[in-house]
Amino acid sequence: MSVYNEALEWHDRAEQARQVVGQLTDPAAKQVMLQAAKGYEHLAWTATARAQKRHFALGAHAGPTR
Repeated sequence: MSVYNEALEWHDRAEQARQVVGQLTDPAAKQVMLQAAKGYEHLAWTATARAQKRHFALGAHAGPTR
């Protein structure tokens, strides 16, 4: 799985966790799911940053040579 796909997967999981929060009535359970969503978002941003670092390390940021 590419790192970008991994980031998308984590974003999807965060969204699913937030949808579950909307279905819960127990405040403690809602809080736990919100923390899970926050954790998934953190993983997504970490994967994105790692992908960008790899992209730039490979020299992909350099424009075309003349």
